[in-house]
Amino acid sequence: MRKSIVCTIVACLLLAAMPYSVSADATEDIPTNAEATGVHDSLVAALSHADLVATLQGEGPFTVFAPTDQAFADAGIDLDTFDTPEENATLVDILLYHVYSGNVSSSEVTDGLSVEMVNGDSVSFTVADGVVKIGEATVTTADVNASNGIIHVIDKVLMPPADDPFAGIDCAATVGLTSDGYGFTPSIINIDVGQTVCWSWTEAGMAHNVKQVDGFQSSTYVADGVTSGAPATTVAFHYTFTENQTFYYACEPHVSMKMHGEIVVGDGGVDSSSDTKETEDAPGFVASTMVVAILGAVLFLGRRRSF
Repeated sequence: MRKSIVCTIVACLLLAAMPYSVSADATEDIPTNAEATGVHDSLVAALSHADLVATLQGEGPFTVFAPTDQAFADAGIDLDTFDTPEENATLVDILLYHVYSGNVSSSEVTDGLSVEMVNGDSVSFTVADGVVKIGEATVTTADVNASNGIIHVIDKVLMPPADDPFAGIDCAATVGLTSDGYGFTPSIINIDVGQTVCWSWTEAGMAHNVKQVDGFQSSTYVADGVTSGAPATTVAFHYTFTENQTFYYACEPHVSMKMHGEIVVGDGGVDSSSDTKETEDAPGFVASTMVVAILGAVLFLGRRRSF
């Protein structure tokens, strides 16, 4: 009896570990087959929400890496939150990151293989100990044939890599945040005229921004000055400096905590001729000049008397 119970438990564990068994009709297209599996309702709903059903009903061929309903739940994707053009564009980008234009069967997948998905981003495969992964997702069922391509079932939603916010921009220096979030790093930068400084942080614990102030550690903002905009936890901002100057800036929410930065451009905007004039006009300079003149006169008179 005990042996029978143990065998039953082992059998249940083995069944739980087995991949989904997905039946398919090779005469039907990819969305129709996905709808029939019973474990891809979220995927089908997402395709409908993003107006991609007709696309994947096209001639193809396509290879679709299909996340299960559980994968969508684990990713926290709620279609009700995708209600603006920008959010829907993000959803389209995510879904097309699961689609390859062409047929890729399991026999063609090798460790390290990289393919470009329909959204334009690339993803790599790993093959180890009989387990195939695409990105961070494991292929649980492979080679489900449809009339216009192949479906591979995966256990996670693939997230496209974040776009480089500074693509095509030559950042001479990039400013981030200190580990405690209350400072810029580096806080002082020297660049040449014509160079660009980039400020970047992602999902910071607090909202920050860049806003020009009128001097060193000042809390007075420059009217119509340079700014990254409203404080935010994610910022990707750049500015090109076109003249010699010293640019002072602060984080608006934390200016009282002396969260400042400084960009020295070229010679820093120092006017050497005005410095000389200011020195000549200074009281100390005038007094020294008068002393030298008096001493010169005394020496001259002394010489005349000696003759």
